[in-house]
Order: sequence, then structure tokens, then C-alpha cells
Amino acid sequence: MEIGLKKKLEDELTLKVSRMKPVIKPTKPHKHAGYHELIFLSKGAGQHTIGDEAFDVVPPTGFYLGPGQVHCWDFSKIPDGYVILFKEDILSLYPKAQSCLFDFPKRFGITDDFDFFQLLDAFYMEYKAGNELDFLTAYLNLIIIKSSSFAKASNSTFSSATKEFAAFKQLLNENFAEIKHVEPYADMLNLTIKKLNKICKTAVNASAREVIKERLLIEAKNLLTHTDITVAEIAFQLNFTDSSNFVKFFKAQTTLTPLEYRSGAKVK
Repeated sequence: MEIGLKKKLEDELTLKVSRMKPVIKPTKPHKHAGYHELIFLSKGAGQHTIGDEAFDVVPPTGFYLGPGQVHCWDFSKIPDGYVILFKEDILSLYPKAQSCLFDFPKRFGITDDFDFFQLLDAFYMEYKAGNELDFLTAYLNLIIIKSSSFAKASNSTFSSATKEFAAFKQLLNENFAEIKHVEPYADMLNLTIKKLNKICKTAVNASAREVIKERLLIEAKNLLTHTDITVAEIAFQLNFTDSSNFVKFFKAQTTLTPLEYRSGAKVK
């Protein structure tokens, strides 16, 4: 069976917050490419299948889906809650929240649900009011860190692949500018390149090389958006041999030159 692809977050957007649709019609297995998804339910019942695991929907509860993760719903009671879609580069100024994404189980319980859903209500209202992205990202940072604490309190068990991917991401965050090839990371983790690629494919539906490129791109975008240093200086900071190689890399990932991206980011 072919897995459908749903695109709920347009290319030019990095964040979308919406209410859960109040319907109980089953959905077909599908995936969302290019962004992370957090789902928080205060009401509802049924099943949520993520990959090859079926979870009972028992509110208050949260679900996390990484980019490319296949899932489907089969509700028996009308759900209520929130869906948050976001691209990882929105968290470039929040490294703790960024690292939390790679420790999330697929499902986690919510303990102080009244206070937490009040926070979600406020976040949704600010989003609908059209507040600045920086302001909304601060909310998102808090929600992710709070959700991570729920996940740990639930004593959720992480698979070895999830732990190994988290270890890879930690090494990558520490070394992405100096080490741009897969083999050194595999060596540091005592894994084969094939095994590391399989772990990345399971976690985020991407190869290890693609994960490395994405981390490098996030840093490049961060420097272009939040600093005034030149493209040549950014290329130097990220250890490209020269600025032309950095420009080629950036354009291959985004279809824009670094200066075109900087100009567009400053307009927004």
C-alpha cells in the first residue's frame, strides 16, 4: 500500500498551531514531510497508530511525530486538543528544546493537565492574534521542555535506536562545523555507517548524511538571520574551504543563495 503524504505546513512557514478536528472518521496511514508534530489531547478515545505501534488514546496525553513518521487515527470519541507543526530551525536559539526532540517517546502522559492546557490555550490565542515569530517560539520552547518532563515522568522506555540517535545528535551538535562526514560519527558511536543510517532512517526518515547537512544548514540560517557577519565569515566559521563552496552547499539545500535567504529573513 502506498503511504500518502500530507503537507500541512507550507514551505515558507516554520510554525502552525491548530485545534484538533472534532471528528471521529478514521484516517488512512500517511506521513508529514519536513516538520515535527506535537499533538496534545484533553478529550477523545480510540487508537493512534505510529509506525508499527498502536497506542490507546487516553487523555490527557501527548504524541510526538518526527519528520516523515507514518501514522493514522481511529477515534471512538470526538477528540479535543491542539496540533503544533514546526520546522526544527525555528529552535536554533533554543538548543535545550532542540535536543529534547530526540528523546521524546511517541506517546507520553500529561500530569498537571489543567495548567498545561491553559498554557496551550494562551499559545493558540497568541498564534491566532498574529504575534511575532520570536514571541511564539519562546512559547514553543517552554511547551517542548515541559512536554519532555512529562515524558520522563511517565517512565517511558526508549528503544536502543532512539538512544543511539540521541547520542549521534549530541555528537553532531558538538562537532558539526569540524566533522561533516558520516564515518567519524559512526566510529565514535562504535557503529557501522550502515547501522547509523538505519538508526537515522528509523528516527527521522533521513540518512545520516542528510541529518548532518540539516544541522549545518540550521546553523547557517541562524547566523544569516541573527548576525550581520559576512557570508565569507560564516563559511569560515563553518569550516568550508571557501565561501563559494558554502554558497553551493546552501543553494543546493534551499534553492537560494545565502544573501537571498538573509534578505528574505530580514523582511519577515
